[in-house]
Amino acid sequence: MKIIKPVHCKIDVGSRLVLALFFLLHSQFETQAQIQLRPLPESGFEQRITAYVNQMELVDTHEHLMPMEDLKKSMPMDFMLLLHHYADDDIKSAGMGKSEFAELLTDKYSVMKKWVIIKPFWEASKNTAYGRVVLLAINELFGIGDLTDETVKEVSDRIKASYNDPSWYDYILKEKANIKYAIMDVGAQRMEDKMFVNVEKFDQFIRVFSKDDLNAIGKAYDLKITSLDAYERTLEKAFSEAVERGIVGVKTALAYHRILKYENTAKTDAEAVFAKMNKSDAPLSFEEVKPLQDYMMHRIIAQLRKYDIPMQVHTGLHAGDGNYISNSNPALLANLFLAYRDVKFSLFHGSYPYGGELSALAKGFRNVYLDMSWLYIISPSYAERYLHEWLETVPANKIMAFGGDYHNVENAYGHSLMARAVVAKVLVEKVKTGYLTETEAMDVARRILRDNAIELFRIE
Repeated sequence: MKIIKPVHCKIDVGSRLVLALFFLLHSQFETQAQIQLRPLPESGFEQRITAYVNQMELVDTHEHLMPMEDLKKSMPMDFMLLLHHYADDDIKSAGMGKSEFAELLTDKYSVMKKWVIIKPFWEASKNTAYGRVVLLAINELFGIGDLTDETVKEVSDRIKASYNDPSWYDYILKEKANIKYAIMDVGAQRMEDKMFVNVEKFDQFIRVFSKDDLNAIGKAYDLKITSLDAYERTLEKAFSEAVERGIVGVKTALAYHRILKYENTAKTDAEAVFAKMNKSDAPLSFEEVKPLQDYMMHRIIAQLRKYDIPMQVHTGLHAGDGNYISNSNPALLANLFLAYRDVKFSLFHGSYPYGGELSALAKGFRNVYLDMSWLYIISPSYAERYLHEWLETVPANKIMAFGGDYHNVENAYGHSLMARAVVAKVLVEKVKTGYLTETEAMDVARRILRDNAIELFRIE
């Protein structure tokens, strides 16, 4: 093996002075980047804060986890399990076709053939945080540092063996990730373990365009919807049944389908749309149906008020492609926050890329909370940058710092490691600069990683 020797160069006195001045100024910039408000910490604070964050019991505010047996039925248990959620977005963004990718989630090809097909697109996209979390998961769970020609078969074998062990979910979620509770967004489906609590969506009552849509909702609840009043009674029945199932909140993801501006429509205007919809054989346009959709969002919020439960709202980035990001700007929701000051709204995903708007909303409205679910695998640096800002602008009891937002437990675990790393780094920097004391930083960690979610969703 050829040994490369270090190159030694002479630095004159003037150059040394320039370098010394550079490092002096750089050091001063680092230590003065924050206003010192608290006494500087005692030695070893970095390790103590990091250890505290790493051992913290988490409340995971957002997951789409499938029961193990259902997941095994939905796709082969091979390395594609780790790439089929979120990593697939960047693989497709790098150029792979959707139908081509979908074939890799079947038994059509062997593991090695799948790898040959996907490898160029994986190699082109694995730099993103979606790709990094996959590598982090296989390294931490299986001791394998990369997906390569040599390792992809072993990764697949290890996954398959793991899913033959009924304790695999408990091992990942409880032992490795140290998650106390996980809030599930999977509809009316329930997982048996008490660690899982649920939210449900009622977006289907808003996203209607035709009488067929109305009839389908009526059929689902065994009611005939012949008027707007009957439609509202159907919503009330659906809500009552969900509350009986024990929901801790409601989730809306309508930012994927429409703008987040919900006007306070008069009932007469909504009734006019309802009548027009019932008379038409074709679906109405969004512009035509928007007054009815807006009206129904306000009816859903009225149910939140009745049962005193919060709403989780998708804001910011859309998974996949082909959407208008401006539709999901959280500032569009301000009229709801003003109209329903006694209803709590948790704005999801750090509203990426609208972090500044989220800061202002969570600071300015007592009923607005911010949630960092999904955020670390979108951009760890964004999460770090804005957590600094949010700790300077938003009361600490209104920040929730982790939601895995995955279908599979392996990537949810990897995401939890990224979340802990960013939270610890930000808190260490806040203490280092004298913005927080070490004790205050640990109090913040406990709030944003655990206590706030328990309190908001009344889990205990």
